[in-house]
Amino acid sequence: MDLALTDEQIALRRDAASFAEALRPQLEADPEWRRQGMLSDGDSREVTLELGRGGWIGMTWPEELGGRGLSHVDAALVEEVLGYHWLPLSLYLLSYRTIGCALERFGSQELKEQLLPPIARGELTFCQGFSEPGAGSDLASLTTRAVRDADRFVVDGHKIWTSSAWIADWIYLAVRTDPAEPRHRGISVLVTPIDTPGIEVRRFPVLGGGYLCEVFLDGVEIPAGNLVGELNRGWDVLMQTLDFERITAEKLGGLAWILDGLERRLSATGRVENAWERIGRLRGELAAARLLSLRAAGLLDRGEPASAASAMSKLAGARLAQRLAREAVDLLGLEGLLDGSVTGPLEGKIGGLYRASVGSTISGGSAEILQLVIARRGLGLP
Repeated sequence: MDLALTDEQIALRRDAASFAEALRPQLEADPEWRRQGMLSDGDSREVTLELGRGGWIGMTWPEELGGRGLSHVDAALVEEVLGYHWLPLSLYLLSYRTIGCALERFGSQELKEQLLPPIARGELTFCQGFSEPGAGSDLASLTTRAVRDADRFVVDGHKIWTSSAWIADWIYLAVRTDPAEPRHRGISVLVTPIDTPGIEVRRFPVLGGGYLCEVFLDGVEIPAGNLVGELNRGWDVLMQTLDFERITAEKLGGLAWILDGLERRLSATGRVENAWERIGRLRGELAAARLLSLRAAGLLDRGEPASAASAMSKLAGARLAQRLAREAVDLLGLEGLLDGSVTGPLEGKIGGLYRASVGSTISGGSAEILQLVIARRGLGLP
């Protein structure tokens, strides 16, 4: 792929930076934002609406569905900028980049016309109901049941680690529709409003800031027309949904901001001379992770398999987040642990990253599962 940005891409990133800078006063007024340890930890309906008004949601979708007809590479370049400015992006990442892009690829025309335009406007948001108490990294072990009853499915089960469920409008559910099939078959994907009778959401605070949720489903009736993709062939839908999710360009933008700020702080306090080798190594890892992210986005644009590339992108970003947090605390000492402080170094973001990065090699696919994906789908190993 061509690594040089076009004039249009440079202008797009400049516009995104101006947009994000204009939101700064709104962010600073939110105490939750100051504790945000990762870009995916922040929930904000207000920022999501602003993203929609600015035309930053659904960038890759056709104009008739509310998009701008841009490429996934363009979207990743924009997300880097949004991440650099530490916008709370959980709802954006779920509603557009993960679930919305899967709906655009696998949803019926009726579902696309119903859901994608309000997502693009920032008015409709999604959460993702995949993991269960007994099915996290081993997602094929899921037991949430959906039984067909005439023109509807009746769903019973329990989802966990559901980001943004407490604030979302709809949920994207992985369910088992045929228990007689092999475990990677007999799975389907359904969507439904989160306030559908029989759905209960319980939220709990997490180490990185923000919340995760449990979702309980008890006799939830979902119209058969809300099926995404083919009945009993939802595993392929789930895997391609994760391909979209794992291009974590926004995370790399946030890490770039941390790294720039760390270098400035060390320079201002006369400590940078002894840190150049470590800073340089981190910058090299960041550049490599960025290339992996753009490579995965480019594969999606060409319609080529992206599972291994997106797994590499996600894994590289997750490991870098942990290394950068450790190195920053080590280089800055106790001041690096100031958490959410307006006057502290880097506004206390290093302390937040140190907290949040613990889970970066677990959430969204554990490091071990990502390595299996890379080995099997990228290298052809058994």
